[in-house]
Amino acid sequence: MAKRKKMKIYLTLLIATLSLFAGEIDTKPFKSMKMFSPEHINVVSVYEHELVYEVSLEVATPRGNQYTSAYVSKDKKLVILGDVLDAKTGESIKRPLDMKSIRESADIVYGTGPRELIVFTDPECPYCVKFEKMWPAMSKKVKLYVYFMPLSNHRNATQMSYHVMKQKTQEAKAKAILDMAHGDKSYERLSMTQQIHDLFGKKINENQELANKFGVRGTPAVFDTKGASVNWSTLAQ
Repeated sequence: MAKRKKMKIYLTLLIATLSLFAGEIDTKPFKSMKMFSPEHINVVSVYEHELVYEVSLEVATPRGNQYTSAYVSKDKKLVILGDVLDAKTGESIKRPLDMKSIRESADIVYGTGPRELIVFTDPECPYCVKFEKMWPAMSKKVKLYVYFMPLSNHRNATQMSYHVMKQKTQEAKAKAILDMAHGDKSYERLSMTQQIHDLFGKKINENQELANKFGVRGTPAVFDTKGASVNWSTLAQ
């Protein structure tokens, strides 16, 4: 019994220690702040940095829910909207991305390079097509975790996305999207059945939610593993 009790105490201390370094903290004290109390604002999560709290917000707007972040001083007297920079590095202060989840849930993983990038793409978007044609030239420099984000103004984008997602291997997916970038129309043979929508529609919705959290407004959108935006047009240089 004594040994079990010691083990329980040890586990409790271990969990408490891990919690100190986890960064995520209780949202309740922030939900009661006047700045975040209106009904159209929802405090999704709060991350504690060394000098400030990073508050993730879901804001209801006429265009749908939008995601943004605000920063709150430790005394909760100041709220900063927009980026907060680390004075030592000049980089934006942001919570670490859950890269394990991002790697595992990407629609395509392309490239073998050391630089990891997160990509949101619409296969019918002309700028996305231009970017996709660059992929082979940079395949040994980067590893792309690609998420489909078909835009409503592109009539074939969803069918094109499903066509790629339906392929069985990463190699086949990469070939499908690159072939489409060069004019292949095999996607037109994909029957857009309810079964296909059920299979891939939920994933597309999840991709959109992730894109919202990154603040994506158009495609292609590329980010590094710290969540900073990357200029895709310079990647093949």
